[in-house]
Amino acid sequence: MQLDSTQPAEPDQQPAVLRSVGIARCAWHQGFSATARLVRDAEGALHFACFSCREAYDLKPVADQP
Repeated sequence: MQLDSTQPAEPDQQPAVLRSVGIARCAWHQGFSATARLVRDAEGALHFACFSCREAYDLKPVADQP
């Protein structure tokens, strides 16, 4: 769901902005996460890993690699 409102609800408030969040299943802890990003494992296979698992297992997101 995405909602962009250019008119604030009250004159002294900021406009409401809601953005959709992608959720994926972390292959390391076997749970769903909003922080999951695509990573490459030691064998070269692509999987999703959440932030805490990327930190714990030193996994680099594919998008951040050259």
